[in-house]
Amino acid sequence: MISIEQFLHFYYNNIITLEKGILSVIREECGEMGHKAICINRKCGSEGHIIGKMAADKLGIGYYDRNLLDLALEYGGLAEYREKFEQADERATNKAYYQLQYQGNDNVKKGYPHTETLYQLQSDLIRELIKKEDCIFIGRCANYILQDVEDVDVLSIFITAPEEYRIKNIMESDNLTRTKAKMRIRQVDQRRKAYYNCFTKTDWNHLSSYGMILNSEFLGKEKCCDIICELYKSVLCHDN
Repeated sequence: MISIEQFLHFYYNNIITLEKGILSVIREECGEMGHKAICINRKCGSEGHIIGKMAADKLGIGYYDRNLLDLALEYGGLAEYREKFEQADERATNKAYYQLQYQGNDNVKKGYPHTETLYQLQSDLIRELIKKEDCIFIGRCANYILQDVEDVDVLSIFITAPEEYRIKNIMESDNLTRTKAKMRIRQVDQRRKAYYNCFTKTDWNHLSSYGMILNSEFLGKEKCCDIICELYKSVLCHDN
């Protein structure tokens, strides 16, 4: 059996390459008392994942989005079942989608739904990753998972935009008609809301869950990125 600490030690020493220069400057400014997490929830088409990646690159910190799926399955010894678990990523457990995970092992309990197995694996990884470095997490209930973790400062952000702007973005990115793009954003937003509400027992849309709400159409991606970076340095670092 490999522990999650051993798995991440291998991951960091053999896979991740950080921009050491940028990272060392930021850590010198912020100090070394615990790590900082920026947790971004987002409306479909608001380009929240793009903004998060821009901010992570600018700050020189970890960025975790869909790569959490592969990391979780690798740690759980379930990489060969990626297709099944990809369908469970950021999805709530419900009677219409209730597939049991029968391939149990030392890191995964047998007989749980794919959705719950993946949520637990990703939760474990999120808690361990933040011990290694400052991170930006996209979705995956990260703000809820990290809220009670010691020595971690969490900034929770929600990125949204008017529906017409989001429809236009999805039309362009996914090459869809307006009708299909509108349907896509409503389906994805409903799925993300159901997922968050299912595992956190709180409302994805509730403003009190977030420290900052950003409108990506009004501000633009670059300005949203700048605001996140400034909050990281002035608010999270100031706390220490």
